[in-house]
Amino acid sequence: MTVSKCSSFPQRVKQGFRLEHKPPAKRFEFANSNARCKRESKLFNTQNWILAVAGMTYLFFALAASIFAADDVLRLGTTTTTEDSGLLKFLLPAFEKTSGIKIRTSIGGTGQVLKFARNGDVDVVLTHSRADEEKLIDDGFGIARLDVMYNDFIIVGPKVDPARISGLKDAKIALTKIMQSQAIFVSRADESGTHRAEQRLWKEAGLTPNGSWYLRAGSGMSEVLRIASERGGYTLTDRGTFAQQSKNIELELLVSGEPKIPNQYGVIAINPKKHPDVNTKAAARFVDWIISPEGQQRIAEYKVDGQQLFFPNAKPR
Repeated sequence: MTVSKCSSFPQRVKQGFRLEHKPPAKRFEFANSNARCKRESKLFNTQNWILAVAGMTYLFFALAASIFAADDVLRLGTTTTTEDSGLLKFLLPAFEKTSGIKIRTSIGGTGQVLKFARNGDVDVVLTHSRADEEKLIDDGFGIARLDVMYNDFIIVGPKVDPARISGLKDAKIALTKIMQSQAIFVSRADESGTHRAEQRLWKEAGLTPNGSWYLRAGSGMSEVLRIASERGGYTLTDRGTFAQQSKNIELELLVSGEPKIPNQYGVIAINPKKHPDVNTKAAARFVDWIISPEGQQRIAEYKVDGQQLFFPNAKPR
């Protein structure tokens, strides 16, 4: 490494003062040396400036890279039932590993999640209320709706079973007996897919639930199960969430329905014509993956205490 002669500049200044009475040539030599040091100092500052600019340029491109890395983040809107059942924790890491895309979830009832979609707050949704999902498509906010998986709804309640519905096959008859007995029934009351299914059953039974026995929770599935357990009441739930939460509550499976009360899930990518900033590439990869043999197999593999909770039924395209 070459060391600048200017490193001894203070000594030269000192020497310069001692040489004032020497011949002019020497004083000229000192002045020359002083000028050279100034030039070297200026060069050093210029080099520092170049390095600083280079460093700032690097940081700029590093920051830009981190911003563009947002293309590798998918905003998924999905329901409390996929969260509370434990499915998401099992399913999503497999997609992230395969695709390299990170998922950020927004959880709510189906009604709330579809509002996220209309507002452009998510890139893709996984929900379970076909009529509401089809309306999203009809209104131009979704590209297409595809079946993904299903399970079923069940009616659970206290072991003492004040409405005497245990073992019934028809859910509508079970709801009729609950209403007649004025036994506590806790409704999601949140425009979720579960709430929509409950409303359909009451309507098919020709009943309009109302009164102090009918509690409107406005909450997710796990919270509703907790309330029903504490109040000794009944509720309609998806089988997956009940299986996951059953050890934490004092409720029994009383009516499973015959035929089963279907709970179908669908996936929809948000239409970029409505919201140009959605991550269409990541959404398309998620849709393709979740209906692929790999994604469908992963869904089928999810079990709680040996019980399969979701059944894949995507159609090839």
